[in-house]
Amino acid sequence: MAGRRLPRDQRRTQLLEAAAGIVRDEGADALTLARVAERAGVSKPVAYEHFETRTGLLKALYRHFDAHRIDATLADLEQHADSLGAAVPVLAAAYVDCAFESGPEFTSITAALAATGTQHAFGHELRESYTELFCRALAPYKAFSAKDEKGVMLGLIGAADALAQEAISGRISRKAAIAALTRIMLSVLER
Repeated sequence: MAGRRLPRDQRRTQLLEAAAGIVRDEGADALTLARVAERAGVSKPVAYEHFETRTGLLKALYRHFDAHRIDATLADLEQHADSLGAAVPVLAAAYVDCAFESGPEFTSITAALAATGTQHAFGHELRESYTELFCRALAPYKAFSAKDEKGVMLGLIGAADALAQEAISGRISRKAAIAALTRIMLSVLER
């Protein structure tokens, strides 16, 4: 499959999977467009056509990991959430578990992005993505005014981030982080 012609979206996925393998095996410092092309069995121009730069590749790889997690969260919500009280624990667990599941690869990619000087803007983009996810997930159960919605969601994401980091570091358990985040979210959203 590596060398044969694939549709653009399939080739991009193949390149991202090759990049993920490099990061998993050797860390983000080993990640170059040339190495990705080699691992995927394609020419370097193919990798450059998809990502243009190493920073473009890092951002695409981060988004690739993130998209899988968001899709899984939306599927869990669709399957298990029929009320605010049911949706909030799903979102809380998804956020904390995402931090655990992303593991060293995500951390390595984040550090590499920070070294490029683009992490601040990219971090803002990711917060926007999670803000949209939270708004979308909670919209059937909670109405916000347009001026309050973003601020409330950013506050919840800030709490989620802090609790997830504490759990990853081992200072609190995964279960305690999810329970605390659920309580915080419900206390804000049930008003």
